[in-house]
Amino acid sequence: MDTSDIPVLIAGGGPAGLTLAITLGQLGVECEVVDARPAPSRVPRAERCGSRAMEIFRQLGISGRLRAAGLPGEASLDVVTCAGSLARQLERHRYPSVSDMLATMLDVNDGTMPLEPPAIISQYTLEPILREVAEATAGVTVRFGAELIDYAAAGGGVTAMVHTSSRLRTIRADYLVGCDGADSTVRRVLGIEVRGEIRPPERQALIYCPDLYERLPGGRAIEYHIVGEHPCTLIVQDDTQHFALHAPMSGPPLATVFEAVAGAVAQPLGYKVVHEGEWPQHLLLADRYGNDGRVFLAGDAAHPASTPGGLGLSTAVADAADLAWKLAAIIGGWGGPALLSSYEAERRPVAAQAITASLASLARAADPPEPSAAGLTEVEFGYRYTGSPVISASRGTPPAGFQPTTWPGARLPHIWLDDGNPLHDLLGGGYTLLRMPGAAADRDSPWFVRELAAAFGRVGARLDLLEVTSAAAQAVYAGHRLILVRPDLHVAWRSGDSQPDPLDLAALVTGHSLDELRKLTAAYGGSRQPGHVAGQQRVADERHRVDERVRDDHRGRPPPAQEQHREDDPHHRITREAAEPLVEVVGAAQRGADRDRVPRAHAEFSQPGQQVPGDEDLFEQPVLQGG
Repeated sequence: MDTSDIPVLIAGGGPAGLTLAITLGQLGVECEVVDARPAPSRVPRAERCGSRAMEIFRQLGISGRLRAAGLPGEASLDVVTCAGSLARQLERHRYPSVSDMLATMLDVNDGTMPLEPPAIISQYTLEPILREVAEATAGVTVRFGAELIDYAAAGGGVTAMVHTSSRLRTIRADYLVGCDGADSTVRRVLGIEVRGEIRPPERQALIYCPDLYERLPGGRAIEYHIVGEHPCTLIVQDDTQHFALHAPMSGPPLATVFEAVAGAVAQPLGYKVVHEGEWPQHLLLADRYGNDGRVFLAGDAAHPASTPGGLGLSTAVADAADLAWKLAAIIGGWGGPALLSSYEAERRPVAAQAITASLASLARAADPPEPSAAGLTEVEFGYRYTGSPVISASRGTPPAGFQPTTWPGARLPHIWLDDGNPLHDLLGGGYTLLRMPGAAADRDSPWFVRELAAAFGRVGARLDLLEVTSAAAQAVYAGHRLILVRPDLHVAWRSGDSQPDPLDLAALVTGHSLDELRKLTAAYGGSRQPGHVAGQQRVADERHRVDERVRDDHRGRPPPAQEQHREDDPHHRITREAAEPLVEVVGAAQRGADRDRVPRAHAEFSQPGQQVPGDEDLFEQPVLQGG
């Protein structure tokens, strides 16, 4: 039997490739990243990491580190129009800062807010941090200066040729993921076409000018649109000492343009052009996201698009998050073939939606300027995996636009629990069955939960049971007393739509056919015995004991009105008492969910004696209680 050198080979060390590698490593899957560049590039690209991407980075335990490296939260995100130079401001459009967004998020608990505000962090700052995290993650190898030049998928795997400065390497892998950018070698070898719109490029430069930000008149901003003799856009970068300059292809050198627009407010003007080049205006989408289940595309390799507000970056990070847990499921032996085919079915429509939104944004270019990230909430959070083969279909018409919903395929809306912790922080290691108040009183609910746990046990997949007693949950998740959530926090099924046979549901969401599931059951003597439900021992399990030094908590204590009365809360007390017998039954049915599973290990990034601000132990409450 052929053996592979590595389970997963990742071509490309940008945000998609490195996020994929970190996630796989934390899920216990070995992988190797190769990138032709000698190191991450210092060129102006995305300046914003959107809220959904930051939620994903929070799951990985690194959102705090990324936020600390970005623009301070109190910095202005206003957009200013100027005439001729920065000294003549014509109009200012005011927008909330990241700190303002966070304050709103802490006060609103109706499911409409993300758990994480965006981070204003330049991609050239983000990538080196992701590289460091990946290199510190067990099972992950990162090689820059190593170029994938060719590969062939055959014999149940992939054979790749990788060129370094000293030699050619042959790497055998079970799977290859092309995260190698707009000019993807992986996509080219697969013969996959990209279609869409190509607009004339712009010139861009990254300019180091350490004194300019402090001298900006009339209050600082994040973007400056200059009209007149030298039309251009100047965007403040995360350290406020670098600026991205965008200008039409025709015109004087970019250094001359910068001197003309900035010289009026900073004399003498000390600056250095760090990078200068073209910025391609692509809005393209690959026809397919892979081949027969061994080779996949993610990030710019799948959707080379110059999207506004870091939307392309957020889409790439979410690609990686979707594909990682599915690859880990297949390699771990519990995922069925439909999981991998669901990757394209779920992620390609999301990229298409992002490109459509970008076209609409370009069409509004003549309107009053707005931050490049304005109006992206619906694109970042409003999508649903409606055509996925591993999502239980729901009857009726889904809600239009962005609304907090548990419609199958949607991201589970974020809520703060009554103890001040976010529900999302209790999820993500495997599948989680959320049980709302009143579910225990349903005649068939205990039987269904017990049988569903047993069905997951036959597959070998992890299923946690989480009692949710929060008042906010009862409002946001109304009408559905059982909600099945995937490792990526997307809803797989909810009880208000249907109550299928538990074995059918377990087979569907784990990517198996019923025949496959029966064969697995027979092969393992009726049960694969994956472990126990985490709630059985009434303590937080390994996936919740993440590295708290790098895990964020925006709300480190319970809301004041409930701080002294949690034990007096009837939902908290009654649900705990009703849940105990069922927990024991579910635990017995699944036989220990963590025994054969490699726990998610989070690398330690803090220097000795150094703490990331906001670090607290988020998981003092038992996993079983979510109120």
